[in-house]
Amino acid sequence: MCEFVTKDDVGFNKQFVADICGIKTEFVYHNFANKWMLFITQLGKLPALYNVAFDVKRDERVIPYLHGPIDNPEQHVSVPVTMNCCLGRDTDEMRGAIQFLVNKTGLSKCPKEVMIALGLKQLERDELQAVAKVLQEMIF
Repeated sequence: MCEFVTKDDVGFNKQFVADICGIKTEFVYHNFANKWMLFITQLGKLPALYNVAFDVKRDERVIPYLHGPIDNPEQHVSVPVTMNCCLGRDTDEMRGAIQFLVNKTGLSKCPKEVMIALGLKQLERDELQAVAKVLQEMIF
């Protein structure tokens, strides 16, 4: 399912390719001192780049994670974030897709901010669930 490139070869913490609903999808993840970076693309390019800041701050000395993945649709809650589009076209669909990934994966455990680029051919529930599953298994 996934092809790995080791950190020594590329300089990132993780870089791999996974099959998402029959489409080759490239993942790049790196953990910088002050933020995480996550690029996901099926397009061979990054169509939009967002900075995601967590509205609920945490102090690891007191509480390791004040928020975490939320997987309870009956509650209609989300991890509170502020998103800024830094590059590309800003759309509600893209913001919703990023919020979905934050809610369903370890992205919600990021200590400060995440720079995320999401280039999927379709921003549908099945594709996003498949991406979330790969992120949980391979990165978080």
